[in-house]
This record gives sequence, structure tokens and C-alpha cells, in this order.
Amino acid sequence: MKRLTLLFGLLLAATLCTLPATDAAAESKPTKYNLCRKHPTDGPYIVYDAEKGAYTAVADKRGHVLAMPYDGGAVEVRSSRDAYLFSVTPHAVERGPWELRQAPKLFVTSDPHGDFQSFATLLQAHGVIDSGYRWSYGNNQLVVIGDIFDRGYDVLPLLWLMYKLEQEAADAGGAAVLLLGNHEGMVLAGDVRYTRGKYLETARQLGMENYRQLFSPETELGRWLLARNTMLRIGRNLFVHSGLSARLLERDLEIETLNARMSEGLYRTSKERREDPTLEFLYRSAGPVWYRGMVCADEKYDPLTPEQTGALLRRYDADRLLVGHTIFPDISTFHDGRVIAVNVQNDLNRRKNRGRAVLIEGSRILVVGNRGVKRVLEE
Repeated sequence: MKRLTLLFGLLLAATLCTLPATDAAAESKPTKYNLCRKHPTDGPYIVYDAEKGAYTAVADKRGHVLAMPYDGGAVEVRSSRDAYLFSVTPHAVERGPWELRQAPKLFVTSDPHGDFQSFATLLQAHGVIDSGYRWSYGNNQLVVIGDIFDRGYDVLPLLWLMYKLEQEAADAGGAAVLLLGNHEGMVLAGDVRYTRGKYLETARQLGMENYRQLFSPETELGRWLLARNTMLRIGRNLFVHSGLSARLLERDLEIETLNARMSEGLYRTSKERREDPTLEFLYRSAGPVWYRGMVCADEKYDPLTPEQTGALLRRYDADRLLVGHTIFPDISTFHDGRVIAVNVQNDLNRRKNRGRAVLIEGSRILVVGNRGVKRVLEE
């Protein structure tokens, strides 16, 4: 196999990073994207190309993308500021179970959106990972309720960390689970309105038509993302990115079926999803990665009644539902504590020592921050 020589020059703009166009179709147009001089590093991506062979692609600290043949070994993961974080070796990928027994400790957070520092320090503060970003939670469980993509500068380190922790947790008898959120569905459909320009520039330098090709099923992370679930039940706790609507209850989908259909539509464009009535529903406002009516009372969100919430929990055999997606100042509860919203302003809450996540120990539900337990939600 010939050495790949995909080394391209890129002159960094003097301005700060800018968001790409809001039209998803704009990604395929010949657009010049500005990089942020403080956060140019990107990758590694592992691509299995039928013509070129397997290769890795990394944007260095100047934003230049280098692709090299890949032999299947460990790859280094570096931050957007080019600091070494950890190494990761690809492992066998398969869909995780949609139901698990509850471990002694169940740690729940959501929506890291490319903010590696806030995410990693939270896990380190509670012994989920150690200083080297290795799993240190034994037979306990971590659930991240979607949305690693977009907004931040360290999407790749977060994806690789969850990829790595999944295997390490399983080896220790525990579980580290990433569920799909709406931003996974957006990016992989080609909607890059919230995606930093540096990521799009990586794809452009590699000669790809669009950013989502870097996560196609012919890449290591794409294979893995395709096997992620959308809904999960652990003990009496149910997890989904945004919420469950009354319209979903009417469709009466089993959890396993819902997960399979979401994966089936993950790499389809919005137009292609509209061609399938179930996929159109699942990926729109009343679906499990967009619906806000469990936590927002405004009529435009088609809010649930207490009776409908009870019916949904009975249908899916759970006592409570934990969601992300909608941002609140702190961990919040709705419907008499049966719905727990865990999405907060991660960096702001970290700096102000507010609630960052939920820790479930048996029947105790605790709000935790980077400095320990904040308060008890339920006991």
C-alpha cells in the first residue's frame, strides 16, 4: 500500500472561529471556513477507504491535515490545543443492550457538546475515570444522554473517550453508555449549522464532499455510532435524550424497535427520512431526540399531562425518566419527580459549583457537582 500524501497547507484567518452557514446543503459548496487559532487540532479519524486503504487523518496545531496509512494499532488522541490526552485501540463494535440491571452506582450526565475539560473533570471528581482518563468505576455505570457533537472544540476527544470507556467498563463488569441525541442525528444527516468550521475544513482538505463522511460506516467512529442506542432502561430508570411524547405512546414502539429504527435513519438526510413515516416522526419535534413537552409547558411544545406521563412510564415499565436536551440552570425535576432533566450549562456550572450530574445509589438520587454531592433529589 502506497504511502498517502494528503498533506495540505492552510493559512489561518486572523479572526475568531465562525459558524458555518445554516443551510445543510451549504456544506457541499466550495466555502472557505475560518479556523480558530487557539483550537486548530482535530482528529484522529480512522477511515477504511476501499480505494486508498485504511488511513488515519489528523489536523495539526497549524490546521494542516495529514493522512497516513493505518495498521490497526493504537492512535494518539490530543486536545484541540494539541495536548496529549490518551491513546485508543479499536475494538469490536456491537450494539449494547437496551436494558441493564442497576449497579450500586449509576452516574448520569448529558450534552457535553465538545467540552472535554468540563466532562472529564466531572468524571474524575467522582472516581468514574482516573487522571489518565481510564475507567476507574469498577462494576458501576455511566450514562451520557446524547449530544457530543457541535458547539465545542473537542468533539473527537469526547467521542474517543466514550468509545474507549465502553470497552474498559465492560472489562471491569460495569457499563459506559452513550445514547444518541439530536445533534448526532443532525450532523450525520449533513446539518452542520452548529458545527465549528475547523471540522468542516478537515473534511475539505481530505477531498470529502461533506463533514459527515468522516463518520460514515466506513470509519471506526462511524461504525460505533451506528450501533449506539437511543433509549435505555436501567433498573427502574429510563433514559432518552429529550423526552417521550403522547404521539410516541400512540405508536407503541418497543424500545428495541425504536433503537433499531433510529439507527436505520441515522445516516439518512432529512429528505430521505421524510420518505419513511416512522423515521420522519422519530427525527422530528415529537420524537425522542427533539421533544421538549415533558419539561416545557409552553403550548408550542405540546406539553404532557401528568396522566400521559404516567401512561408512558407504565408502557416502558419505569418509575422515572432522565432526559437531557433542554438546558436548565441546575438539575431539575418535573411531573412530581418522575422526570429528571440533567442538561445544564456545563462550563458555567463547573465554575460556579452548581449541579452537574445525577448519581443514583439504590433508591437514593443525588445531585452532584465537581466538588461532590450538592443535594438529595429522592430517597
